[in-house]
Amino acid sequence: MKKSLFFVIFSMSFLYADSYICKIDTTNCKHSLTVLASNLVDAKKDAVDFFVNSYSCQNITTSDVSCHKSPVKMEKEAKKDILVPAPMVEVSAPPKVIKRIKRIRSKRMRKSVVTRNRGIQYKGTRGIFLGSGSLIMSNKFNTEGYSHKGENNFKEVSTSPLSTFSTDVDTASYSNTRRILMTNSQLPVKGAVRVEEFINYFDYDYKQPLTFQPFNINLRVGESLWSENKIIQIGLQTKKSNISKLPPSNFVFLLDVSGSMGRANKLPLLQKSLKLLVRQLRAVDRVSIVVYAGAAGVVLDRARGDEREKIIKALDSLRAGGSTAGGAGIELAYDIALKAFIKNGNNRVILATDGDFNVGQSSESSLVSMIEEKRKSGIYLSILGFGMGNYKDNKMEMLSNKGNGNYAYIDNLLEAKKVLVTQMSGTLYTVAKDVKIQVEFNPALVHSYRLIGYENRTLANEDFNNDKKDAGEIGMGHRVTALYEIKMKNGEQVSQIDNLKYQKPVTNVIIKSDELATVKIRYKKPDGKISTKMEKVIRTSSNEISDVDFNFTGVVAGFAMILTDSKHKGKLTLDDVLVNAKKSKGADNQGYRAEFIRMVEKAQLLKQ
Repeated sequence: MKKSLFFVIFSMSFLYADSYICKIDTTNCKHSLTVLASNLVDAKKDAVDFFVNSYSCQNITTSDVSCHKSPVKMEKEAKKDILVPAPMVEVSAPPKVIKRIKRIRSKRMRKSVVTRNRGIQYKGTRGIFLGSGSLIMSNKFNTEGYSHKGENNFKEVSTSPLSTFSTDVDTASYSNTRRILMTNSQLPVKGAVRVEEFINYFDYDYKQPLTFQPFNINLRVGESLWSENKIIQIGLQTKKSNISKLPPSNFVFLLDVSGSMGRANKLPLLQKSLKLLVRQLRAVDRVSIVVYAGAAGVVLDRARGDEREKIIKALDSLRAGGSTAGGAGIELAYDIALKAFIKNGNNRVILATDGDFNVGQSSESSLVSMIEEKRKSGIYLSILGFGMGNYKDNKMEMLSNKGNGNYAYIDNLLEAKKVLVTQMSGTLYTVAKDVKIQVEFNPALVHSYRLIGYENRTLANEDFNNDKKDAGEIGMGHRVTALYEIKMKNGEQVSQIDNLKYQKPVTNVIIKSDELATVKIRYKKPDGKISTKMEKVIRTSSNEISDVDFNFTGVVAGFAMILTDSKHKGKLTLDDVLVNAKKSKGADNQGYRAEFIRMVEKAQLLKQ
């Protein structure tokens, strides 16, 4: 028999309670669950917030915690505007917790509250104190963190002819949104959706480079799905990899084993995911494992890649518990990576976490400073995100941007296979770093433009030629796609900018009539310090990308714009997206586009 079990995370000002054991007995299972206390201060209300998550406890035959959040329960609650208090469970609390609770009036404890976390609202009820060491709790709590940057607007070519940004090959936003839609049965908050990561999640049939240069620039100009404007698609494609010829790798797995990682979709999924990667390693590769919870430590030091049983045994030995000293873990991981550094090899720290750093060096500014300093060592950083409820997308995306790396979210084992097996070379082997794109638009043909997505990757125009300015990395076999929406010049547009007093517009420049723009790329070799430039003209007739791929990128961008309620989406609806997604599905050998269609259908149901 399965029963819903509930336990408590105590949160209070001026007090950090040690972890304690709550014994729970049911008909078919008997297990001890370690409940960790969080030091969350609510100074304004001078009260203690108590939170509980519902779990389904399955038959337990090993010492591992096998309880996970009930998807059925989550889906039912997601459809309700007001949370119905869940069944209550009585648990014991430490004496110092009880003493603090007694000071809180019963009336305040029972009243309904609204908790806000980074722009996300949740409704719930406070717990009820019964006295003599017992608490009865009922609540729903979510502290996932996201940053919303707004969206790029149109710029007039007459005054802003240059658009400059850093490349981005991250895909975490898409797979995380898939989890929110399909598993949680909720629409994502705006900050969870980054348009460029939606677009770059999918494969496109771009042409590979035929020269010594790391990319081929693929171009297409066509119609917009949501407006009367034109769309320019820019697709960078690197050479596809031959794994047997890849340089030796020095991998340091930096693994979060804190208490927040105890759920089935966190540490257990992490362990299974990394085992997929381990099976691809060679004798020339090296693997170390560093873990962190309340403190950081080394579990495995420089094992050969072909010592798979040894590596897997070390992964299997991990257990979740304690607070989260992420800063200390990062320091130790880079130290180990430096000791095992392989000259002319692939040196990389792979951080796997839910991003909830709460002990030691945990502020964004201090973590950024540390990562910026560490990247000078030539060691790259890949971040794999796991879990839900307390997931910190904003922090992990920021660290990957600063650490010369990439960022993926693993919501299931198939996604782990995609990131760590199918796309391993692109995820873990860099072919070009500090890759920047600059597009110069022709004012004779283009009135205005806007870059779709990449809001947190925009650069100053002068940064394009500045080799000291950090930018994105691209891996072997990777592709990068960028879309511009452009308004063609037709003589009817009225400028929104006043005429300049001290400068007059240049009118005597001769420009070829079919050139819409010129795209320029700057990049460095993985171990280089001086950048190389390549460029290509975008013409009105540019048609190097297939109809299917061009149309599908527009569909994906349109879907993301609807989810974020973009003011540029026009009259585009989910019905329009669904019809066009089915038309542009193509061969879809891996089934990712079919899955996208199911996501659109789920969003339709949730919006009703």
